[in-house]
Amino acid sequence: MLRDPRDGLEGDQILAETPDQLGLLLWRTVMDVTLWATAPDEKRASLFADGTADTRLALLAATELPGKVSASVDTLHGMLSIPSRADAEVVALCCLEVAAWASGAGLPHTAIAFAQAAAVAAPEFGEAALHVGVYARRAGQDARAETWLRRAVDVCRRDGDRVAYSAALVELGALYEGRENAPVADRFYRLAYRAGRRFGARPARMRAAHGLFRLARRRNDNASAAQFALTAQRAYEPDAAGAADLLLDLGRFWTDMGEPARARSALRRLVPALVNMPPANRLAVLALTARARAEAGNPRTGATAAGAAWALLQDEMGSGAVRYAAAVDLAHAARVAGDLPAFTRAKRMALRLASREAFPEAAERMAKLWPDGDESLERAS
Repeated sequence: MLRDPRDGLEGDQILAETPDQLGLLLWRTVMDVTLWATAPDEKRASLFADGTADTRLALLAATELPGKVSASVDTLHGMLSIPSRADAEVVALCCLEVAAWASGAGLPHTAIAFAQAAAVAAPEFGEAALHVGVYARRAGQDARAETWLRRAVDVCRRDGDRVAYSAALVELGALYEGRENAPVADRFYRLAYRAGRRFGARPARMRAAHGLFRLARRRNDNASAAQFALTAQRAYEPDAAGAADLLLDLGRFWTDMGEPARARSALRRLVPALVNMPPANRLAVLALTARARAEAGNPRTGATAAGAAWALLQDEMGSGAVRYAAAVDLAHAARVAGDLPAFTRAKRMALRLASREAFPEAAERMAKLWPDGDESLERAS
C-alpha cells in the first residue's frame, strides 16, 4: 500500500525530481511526517530528541521555498518541532497542499509522497486517500492507485464524505477503463453517476457520464452514446477536471452523427477556455468548430475559426494525430463551403500527416469527400 513495486530507496524519486537543496528538504519533510504518523502516541515525544529538529530548522532556513508551499512547509516543521502536540488533521492538510503544488509543478512522485504522508497521518481522512489514488493513477502506478482509491471509497462511505466517495468511484472507473476492462469500468461509472446524482456531486456525475459515453463509443453503441452525451452535457461543470475534454468529445460525436447544431452548442461552451488551452487542444477545438459551423450552414462564421486553426496547424509542434484530425476537419469545412483551394490545401496536409498505416484510409476518405478535387483545381488554373 505504501510502496509501488518499481520504487527504489524510500523517497528517492523526490530527490530525482528535485536534485537540489529544495528536494532534500522535501524528502526530509516526507520522511519525518511519515515517521511521526506511524509512531505510537507514547513514542512521539522523543522522536526528534537527538538534535534532528535543529538540523531540520537549519535546512529550512537555508532553503528558498516556492511561495505556494512556504506556509505549509513552515507549519509542518513547526508541528514536528513539538511532535507530541502535532495535530494530525493540520499535518494532513499541509501535506495535501504541498502535493497539489508538486502535481502542478510536474513533480508526480513528490505529489504521491506528500499525499500518502497525509493519508498515513490522518487515516480516517478519506479525501487524502483519494488524492493518493489520483496522483498514483496519473503517474501510471495502477497497483498503488487501486489500493488507495478502494480505501477512499471505504473511508468516505463510513465517514459520510459523499463528494469524495463519488469522485473515488469515478477514478476507479477510469482506472479500469485504462486497463481496457470495460465491464468493471462500466460498473464503477454507474455507481459514481448514481452517487453523484444522489449526493449533489455534479463534477463526479459529469465525469461518470463522460466515462459511460466513451465506453459506449468504444463498442459502437451510438444510441447509448447519444443518451450519455446528453446526460453528460446536462451535468457539465466548467471548473471540473476533464470538462474541456468532455465538450470536445461531444462536439466530435455530434458532428460525426450529423448533428452540427448540437456540436456547435457543445463547442461554444469551450470559447472562454480557449486562451488557457494547450496549443494542441486549441487546434482541435478551432478546426472542429470550423467544420461544425460550416455543416450547420454558417461557413462564413466558420472561416474565422478555420483561419485560426491553420495558424496553429502550420506549427510543426504537437501530436501528429491531433494535427491530422484537424486537417480532416478543415477539409470537411472547405468542402461544405465549396472552397476548392482550401479543400485541396487541407487534403494535402491531411495526407502528409497521416501515418503509414492510416494513409490508405485517409486517401480514400479525401477522394470520396471531393472526388475530382485536384482535377477541378487544375482545370480552373
